[in-house]
Amino acid sequence: MTYFNTHSHYHLFRMKEMGRIYWCHSIAALGVSLVSIFIPIYLLKIGYAFSAVLLYLLLQELFAAVLQYPISLSMQYVKPHYMLAIGNVWFIAQFWMLASLQTYHWSLALVALAWALNRTYYWTGFHYSFSSARAHKHGGVQIAGVNALVILMATSAPAVGGIVATLFGIKYIYLTAIAFLVIASVPMLSPNKGPAKVTLTMPWKEFLKMRRDAVANFFNGMIILAEQSIWPMLVFLLVSSYAGIGLLSSVIAVASIATTLYVGRKEEIRGEQHYIKRGLATYSLTSVGRALVQNSSQVFGLNLLGGVGRSLYVTPFMNRYYSNSDGGHRLGYITIMETAFSIGSVVYVAALLLLSAFLPVKTVLVIGLATVAILVAGVRLIR
Repeated sequence: MTYFNTHSHYHLFRMKEMGRIYWCHSIAALGVSLVSIFIPIYLLKIGYAFSAVLLYLLLQELFAAVLQYPISLSMQYVKPHYMLAIGNVWFIAQFWMLASLQTYHWSLALVALAWALNRTYYWTGFHYSFSSARAHKHGGVQIAGVNALVILMATSAPAVGGIVATLFGIKYIYLTAIAFLVIASVPMLSPNKGPAKVTLTMPWKEFLKMRRDAVANFFNGMIILAEQSIWPMLVFLLVSSYAGIGLLSSVIAVASIATTLYVGRKEEIRGEQHYIKRGLATYSLTSVGRALVQNSSQVFGLNLLGGVGRSLYVTPFMNRYYSNSDGGHRLGYITIMETAFSIGSVVYVAALLLLSAFLPVKTVLVIGLATVAILVAGVRLIR
């Protein structure tokens, strides 16, 4: 598969550096998306309390925040593209523990640690490799390309995963996800590929300049967690089957892909902030609607609107992220940004966990989604 436009092309199957990144990221997204939105729901279904699920989500992000600096430091000894493969190994470990949770009764803290190791290894390696390999002049087009591939893979997967989980059991989906993660990792294992080893230099003297970016990603962490974990749990209260939840989560594919590619081509003309503002406004409106949702038809429409809103802002946001990382301390910048992302998620879940001690489950979920309508304003702070 090769995608052409007037500025660049993507050699997905020729396995050039960007092609390997696209392969790993899109195939891994397919595997992970088969099951990821179902994990909180799965834990609820097998008897874990709502507060225990929130604590699990909090531990994931807390471990990631603590591990981010030492994992970034390890890139002095491990090439960046190997980090993606190592991250996938930890995802495999997490999925295996979840699949065998009722047999071996793993501690959810251990499962959360595996997730955090994936989060820090994979995303540190991905952000560094992608930002180094991209074409700087037209980075938005390339970011749109990889986002569109991920959306294509990821948005169709929940429907398939939900149907299979309903018919045969969710353990089969965990095993299928593991297989895709193995396939995704193979091209990243070549010993002669990828950027050279790097040195972590923390740009503390420049921190004041990048503090806006860190604050923006702090709020972005809250939004992503709400999208991937809090929203599916509220949908679960309306649609109790894996199949129904998966189908409703997959309806955004066409609109999201079209919006992502459009923004990738046009952002250089209208400016990144133009699309960030409009995307966040759309997403804010979506969050208000999600807090008021009453039936599956409304879930369908809100998923469609949310997909468009997120696709409008995510490509220009990430283009600013990567452009701002070009200032000479790329790994240090990524470390600060990813730590801020995890801390934002910790603060968000901790607040919901506190509320869960006093309020019913649905009320906590509604409050969590309603606050996203305000929190999105913080993402606009990125330079």
